[in-house]
Amino acid sequence: MINRRGFLGGAVAASVPALIQGPNSPGAAGASCPSSACARLPDLIAGMSLSRLAADYQDRLFNQYLPFWDKGGCDRQYGGVMCELNDDGSVANDEKFIWYQGRAIWVYSFLYSQFGKDPRWLEIARSTRDFVLKRMYAGDGKWYEKVHRDGRLIQGVGENVYGWLFAAAGLTEYYLATGSQEDLDYAKRSLWAAVAAYDNPGYTDTHTSLYVGLDLPKTGLRSQGHSMVIVSILSRLLTHDHDPRLEKLQREHVERIMTRFWNPDYGIVNEFLRHDYGRCPGADGQMLTGHSVEALWLVMSEALRIKDRALFNMAKDRIRRLLEMCWDYVFGGWGDGDFFVFSTAKHGRGPDFDVKTMWAHCEAMLACMMILEYTAEAWAKEWYERLRAFALKTMPCAARGVWRQAVDRFGKDVKRVGVSTKRKDNFHQARYMMLNLLSLRRMMANQGQPTPFPK
Repeated sequence: MINRRGFLGGAVAASVPALIQGPNSPGAAGASCPSSACARLPDLIAGMSLSRLAADYQDRLFNQYLPFWDKGGCDRQYGGVMCELNDDGSVANDEKFIWYQGRAIWVYSFLYSQFGKDPRWLEIARSTRDFVLKRMYAGDGKWYEKVHRDGRLIQGVGENVYGWLFAAAGLTEYYLATGSQEDLDYAKRSLWAAVAAYDNPGYTDTHTSLYVGLDLPKTGLRSQGHSMVIVSILSRLLTHDHDPRLEKLQREHVERIMTRFWNPDYGIVNEFLRHDYGRCPGADGQMLTGHSVEALWLVMSEALRIKDRALFNMAKDRIRRLLEMCWDYVFGGWGDGDFFVFSTAKHGRGPDFDVKTMWAHCEAMLACMMILEYTAEAWAKEWYERLRAFALKTMPCAARGVWRQAVDRFGKDVKRVGVSTKRKDNFHQARYMMLNLLSLRRMMANQGQPTPFPK
């Protein structure tokens, strides 16, 4: 059972400029109309009718983004996808990471099952699936981290299990698209192998090396990002495979996101906890905001599956809080990286605006569209429009249809720590566009009414 009292005690709204207050701000609507049953969806979003905005996403996804990946990103010779591309779509190097392969299987399987069962999308998913099982599977649910384009090994089984989890996510979606029991078995084996490694007190790699301002234990840490990916896999898998052990695992990780990583003392989400899920001294005032909003919309998706409106609303309200806390009210855009409650020797207090990432802006827009679809709350529309305006102003690059990795506070290109500027995203942007397009289609079918919450 989630401790809602703890959430309410810590969720005092952040102070924000007057531009988001007024008759259309969330508090005003919620006070007079707590149920979405008496609300209507807006006629215009981002200055466009629902049908026009849906057509815009249709064009961006199918006529710009996917054709770019088709130029060189989808490897027709060996199968799988390339990870680093030049702006003209040509291949920049021949390395293939398991993260990217699993994500590609997910994207193209989802495209196939949700957008007309076009055999082109299933073929890309199948060829990528065949490549990783032949060249990157180490057995027992474990995966090699990196190979050359032709499958020659570069890096063996790594200490980090994110790649195993993304392989499980991709194979899960491939199973949902094809009904292949073999792929369901691979997905489950990979998931359980990742969970076993993560639950080991000696587990060492939760990406703490990216957080230079924190004094964290070297082993056994818990990471919100791990729970986030597990929840994302299971919210899809459990719609078709009602495995009691997986249902239990899902409940555990939803609870961890909502009550363990959530810090009611400061109204933030801690990215890292001790192995027993206790607070890490000195890190209890830190948050990775982008991961936090992504995790929360995934919890909302799970709330829809299990028909838990209170859980949906709790996640929704936290998303609003984090958007308000971390928006750059001077230059626009979202401070989606580190947030510190207190100043440290290496970090100032508050959100970091130096790096604003493409992926996190996509996740925030996805979250806002989901909230708008199911509640019609005006604040979700307003934040969606702010996020979209900033993204369209700053994120597009010479690669038509594919956005740059990140920008600085002034909207200029910036390199992320440990990420090549040639790495082109094959997941976050595609997922956001696909799910926004599906939301808009349901909203149009509902003729101005919010999508009914499942009963």
